[in-house]
Amino acid sequence: MIAFCLTVALGAIGGGIFALAGVPAAWLSGAMIAVAVAATAGFKVHVPDAFRTVVFVVLGTSIGSAVTPETIAQLGAWPGSLGILAVAVIAMIGVSTTWLTRVWGWERATARYSSIPGALSQVLILALRSGADLPRIAFAQGLRLFVLVALLPWLLPGETVFVPPGDGSHLSLPETAVTLAGGYAAGLLLERIGVPGGALLGGMIVSTGLHATGMVEGRLPGPLLILGFVVTGCVIGVRFGNTSFSSMRTAFRGALESVGLALGVSAVFAYAAHILLALPFGQLWLAYAPGGVEAMTIMAFALGLDPAFVGAHHVVRLIVLNLIVPLWLYRAGPQSAAPGGQAAPHASKIPDRSRTPDRNRTPDRNRTPDRNRTPDRNRTPDRNRTKE
Repeated sequence: MIAFCLTVALGAIGGGIFALAGVPAAWLSGAMIAVAVAATAGFKVHVPDAFRTVVFVVLGTSIGSAVTPETIAQLGAWPGSLGILAVAVIAMIGVSTTWLTRVWGWERATARYSSIPGALSQVLILALRSGADLPRIAFAQGLRLFVLVALLPWLLPGETVFVPPGDGSHLSLPETAVTLAGGYAAGLLLERIGVPGGALLGGMIVSTGLHATGMVEGRLPGPLLILGFVVTGCVIGVRFGNTSFSSMRTAFRGALESVGLALGVSAVFAYAAHILLALPFGQLWLAYAPGGVEAMTIMAFALGLDPAFVGAHHVVRLIVLNLIVPLWLYRAGPQSAAPGGQAAPHASKIPDRSRTPDRNRTPDRNRTPDRNRTPDRNRTPDRNRTKE
């Protein structure tokens, strides 16, 4: 509990400094950077899963209250955008994997798992069977999310402070309790059945439904939103807790360049979708960016972009990846290499024991040597000869 309180306090300090400096998405990015620095420096940082779930439900509830008629009007363009997203994901994985293997010499399985956007836990679970370098994959995935959260607010056109539509009224205490309780129950259900970002989506779905039907009206208090942004930033920063400076030094440049390439590819496809579908470029770029569901959706909310559109795209992407990657793993079979180019323990080549001397062989003492035979000193002894 002490480590958790210190982690949130550190994140709040970092977010507050960024907010005073006028940094976009300040509470989110400032908290992330402050906690990440502390984690890599060896300080104990921690965010309990239960508290993380509650905070994601709170943010999902706030996002659900921000769904506008414009969001509903754009639903017709979603299938076309999702189709472009599918091609973009394949291109991002291909470009990043090729760069890491050809330029930096990463083992192919490690490079490919490091290039899969989002869902770190699912990627690591799948990578366990491949003999890939798990610490390097975790670092590359964490670095990508870190860079996206730190960089995208400066690149995306949007507002630095999000103000939900409406008259600015807040939910009453009973309305808040009902909305959060329903969102929490829905979030737990979605997480139990394995939906990516289940807690955040649960809060979004329940809040959207209640607001759309007129059962509740208003939004959550601002301090709850700030707390949600801070804790989300802490959750991202905590990922660097098991990262050593030596591993960062060896993998940093290659991982950083692959992030830049993936971000560039996503921007190209986002611009193409912007031209074809007449949707906002910033909204599309954030929806196509190779980040996680929670972080990208919450960033859209903080920047005044459409969080429902962004969140839906990231959820669909992760669901499809979770279906496709295991099939690819099954077809590819165990990889033959592990960190440093050495064979993985479970995938190493089985030694040919016929080429090793049989140390248990007993000599034939009844055999009479041929003394008239001239020994062939250039002959290699046949160690594979078996006893007759």
